Amino acid sequence: PERELYQTAVFAELHALLPGVQLHIDFVGPAVPHDRDGETISLCSYAHCMEANCCCKTPKSESSSHKNTGKSSKITLRFHSGYYHGRYNELTKEYLPDLIIAPNAGIAAYKSWLPTIELIREIEIPAVFSDYCEEACHLAANCITSVTGTPPTIPVQLNPFRQPLAVEDSALLLPCYSNCFLFGI
Repeated sequence: PERELYQTAVFAELHALLPGVQLHIDFVGPAVPHDRDGETISLCSYAHCMEANCCCKTPKSESSSHKNTGKSSKITLRFHSGYYHGRYNELTKEYLPDLIIAPNAGIAAYKSWLPTIELIREIEIPAVFSDYCEEACHLAANCITSVTGTPPTIPVQLNPFRQPLAVEDSALLLPCYSNCFLFGI
């Protein structure tokens, strides 16, 4: 979650996309700095636009979207340094995951993913992985198939939410984009 650590305010936009939804997101990975391990951030509102009469400037009590849902949005981010399989018991004391997302995972490049893949298979939680290029996703899908004995349930496909700009200085001589392709188990 390297990039995501420096863009946590972006997740506040989920208030606008999912009004009334309570959402808890755990960021887990060796890239989480140890000084942020265990840190929790509550995002109570989203950034407001520049229009003077926009509904985003209306107080919550007057906002029709909040009247319709009857509850306010709450987005909580929590950070954990280490590997998912090593932190799973601690992570699930408070919340059980509904979905696991691993952006730009690099599964084929890092053997440290193997115990996590085995854990995801055991707990039967849907997981979506993305990578920089189609070849990396196919290699990762093959790794997952060799560990789980079954192919991914979501085939390798172009990610409609990928970054539109190419990644510079790619070691691969292939077009690469952040979160370009995805697949899932």
